[in-house]
Amino acid sequence: MIKQAQLILSIFILSLFSTSSYAHHLMVNNAWIPEAPPVTQVMAGFMTIKNSSNETAEIVSVNSKDFGRIEMHLSKEENGIARMLPQSKLIIPAHGSLKLEHGSYHLMLFKPARRLKDGDTSELVIRLNSGDSFTVEFVVEKSAMQMDHSQHQH
Repeated sequence: MIKQAQLILSIFILSLFSTSSYAHHLMVNNAWIPEAPPVTQVMAGFMTIKNSSNETAEIVSVNSKDFGRIEMHLSKEENGIARMLPQSKLIIPAHGSLKLEHGSYHLMLFKPARRLKDGDTSELVIRLNSGDSFTVEFVVEKSAMQMDHSQHQH
């Protein structure tokens, strides 16, 4: 009985590290920030948000003590020109998901308060149109481009 309780507790704790559940049946996966050079004043944030409820969820703001300002953006090509369009909200459809990724929706993280390196974490507070808010821990990781470049020998 004790071993079974320990196993259940271990599974629960591990699940906290891989995904997190929030208000309105939202689940966030793969929340990460690509590592940037030390002098960078703008970074990006990516994640996948799943909504298991019967209602649409809307993210209306994001903030963090680690950044002076955070904006929600959509990268879009118009007339052959790539643009980043600020978004007043991000919509996660009922029983659907929204993926924040390169070339699509993403977070712009302005004026980092500290140097964020590979392996560091940053907590971002996400506020919904319902007034509810929740905190997501983003992990700083080397991007695929950085890893590919670092493996090339010159």
